[in-house]
Amino acid sequence: MSGISVEIQVSTEEVSARLKRMVEQMDRPIGFYRQVGEHMLNSTRDNFSAESSPQDVPWAQLKPSTIRAREKKRQTPIRKLQVTKNTGLMASINVRPTDTEVRIGSPKEYAAIHQLGGTIQKAARKHSWIKGGEKNVSIPAHQITIPARPYLGVSEEDERIIIEIADEWLNEE
Repeated sequence: MSGISVEIQVSTEEVSARLKRMVEQMDRPIGFYRQVGEHMLNSTRDNFSAESSPQDVPWAQLKPSTIRAREKKRQTPIRKLQVTKNTGLMASINVRPTDTEVRIGSPKEYAAIHQLGGTIQKAARKHSWIKGGEKNVSIPAHQITIPARPYLGVSEEDERIIIEIADEWLNEE
């Protein structure tokens, strides 16, 4: 498993064509793409705060087993995708603008499965711990299903703002 980046596409041909024409008029569009990237970074952070997709669809609730596991580790058991604030998924989101595009994503190994959802196959293993005496247990092979919790993407509001950024960028040139 590897990280994830998304290609931002607007929802309608009309908006897409308009944006393409606007970008073609720019001498060096990296500044425009940088501004779009910064907006999308803020929008993505808003998705984490709202615990919903860019289209305002609430993320799936945490499973009781996840809550118990977090409580055992003295982690916040209620925030989805936000166990650690400064080193977790949200903190890893980055933006890479060029003269031809902007990419937003995360290099975290687990980023894609949280965005897209999926099933992880866990191999059988032995586990031991010491608490009131050493204990060894065998854990059989099993699957873990992670629901999709999309945090990257473009909302209709984002599309409107991207067009506004392009308008401002063209009027400044």
